[in-house]
Amino acid sequence: MNRRSSVRPRGADAGPALAAALGVALAMIALPGAAAAQAGHWSYDQDLRLSYEYDDNVREELTDPVQAQIAKFAYRGDVQWGDAGQQHLALTYQGGFKRHFGLISREQDIKPQFVNEGSIDYERRITDRLALGGTFGLKNRKWLGDFFFINEDGFTRVNGGVSAMLNLVPVAPGGAVRLEVGANWRRTNFENLDQAFGSHGKGAYVNLTKQFGDDVTAEWSYSFDQARYPGRGTLEPGDDPQAIFGPRRDRQEDHLHELGARVTWLGPVSIQASYEYRLNDSNSFGFSYFSHNAGIQVLRRLPWGLLAQVYGQVELRSFSEPVPNVTAGSLDTGEAQNNVFLLRMVKDVSRNYSIEVRYGRYRNESITLNDFYTKNVYAVGVNYRP
Repeated sequence: MNRRSSVRPRGADAGPALAAALGVALAMIALPGAAAAQAGHWSYDQDLRLSYEYDDNVREELTDPVQAQIAKFAYRGDVQWGDAGQQHLALTYQGGFKRHFGLISREQDIKPQFVNEGSIDYERRITDRLALGGTFGLKNRKWLGDFFFINEDGFTRVNGGVSAMLNLVPVAPGGAVRLEVGANWRRTNFENLDQAFGSHGKGAYVNLTKQFGDDVTAEWSYSFDQARYPGRGTLEPGDDPQAIFGPRRDRQEDHLHELGARVTWLGPVSIQASYEYRLNDSNSFGFSYFSHNAGIQVLRRLPWGLLAQVYGQVELRSFSEPVPNVTAGSLDTGEAQNNVFLLRMVKDVSRNYSIEVRYGRYRNESITLNDFYTKNVYAVGVNYRP
């Protein structure tokens, strides 16, 4: 299951901050291991991707919504060294420019956005059964001007975590069992709307994975996350929704529980199905809810060397104490995928190159709580594997 996470101290320049943070972390983790790799075995795998995206709905409340086009560069590198890959380091980065156009751009001077994010993941096998790991991530969206869309405010998100993975004694022949436990933290700051949306969080999770032969894997998971909003006060029944900005009120704090299961079957048609139950318990009236989340992903090889991927996810959410018109929903940070349909086609051109096209339809929560909007994203890209 995906872990939620979140950014930079306000006022810092996120471009150099991202490069410096990733560079220092990479040096601290990778350089000591590089010396050890001289005496053992090591391998390095990487790939690069260039893509272009067209987004047909950026500001959902407009009759003629603003559109956007995005050029992205992405990189992934994996290093393993030591006996039988004892240590593993993964580095990912993607960044690009987002330019808006449409009705409002003809009336106002809208500067582009620059979005970049990166992460470092390290894992070390201590024994044949035990491995320890850690992760650090940073993401930033920066408007290159004073204008901004409310649901796309500039932000910085910082997150990190530690984990332990234990291979248990197989409960059946041919089926391995792995237990993973971990803890994480996050911090999100928005440039203009931080007073209501900036948050601090921490959490923990446990995953149990069981393999049934070579083709079937089942996973069960539970996680708990605590989110605190320093700039947002609690609501009481009957309060005006604007009372959340009251400085003398207790700060809003949410406790999110997630219980999920996922099954993966690898074959001529590979299928992954998942279900997750979420329960958000908030000390602020109107923010407590529970939801059922179901997803399915299908992969299949097609003629002419094509690979097709279809993915869908549905969320059915119910608020315990609905309060209309609360301007405290989610801001678009790129991870909002309440309801999704995704179709992706990949074609290998050569051993090193492939091209892909992608269409995604998203129904995401807007800045008003429990109010949703729909957008379509069309993308084409080129992948290179040296």
